This record gives sequence, structure tokens and C-alpha cells, in this order.
Amino acid sequence: MRFAFVLVNGRTPFRQTWCMQCREPISGGYLREIATRLPYCDHQCYALFCEALAKDGVRAAS
Repeated sequence: MRFAFVLVNGRTPFRQTWCMQCREPISGGYLREIATRLPYCDHQCYALFCEALAKDGVRAAS
């Protein structure tokens, strides 16, 4: 499984947006997953999302 993201520094999304992992408001910079365009407040939340997705994939394949 391969993940890719864009790091956005010094700006916030056009509309009020929340991190898909921790549900905190996005401000000042964020990550956006390229394939889904979902926002994450930082690399730690994105990593947690990727770990959870990988575990779900392993469960689905079993």
C-alpha cells in the first residue's frame, strides 16, 4: 500500500476544515492526502490514519 500527501505551510483551507484523524480545526498548515484530498493537521495524525488503514486492510484480507 502506498500513500502520498501534500504539505501545506502557512495557510489554511478555504472553508473551515477539521483533521480527519483527531477532529481538531485545521490552522496554519496541514497535510492533504493526494488520492482522497482529506486534510490532516500534521504528520502524526496522517501516520495514525495510515496505520489504522493498513490494519483494516490486513483484517479485510484475512
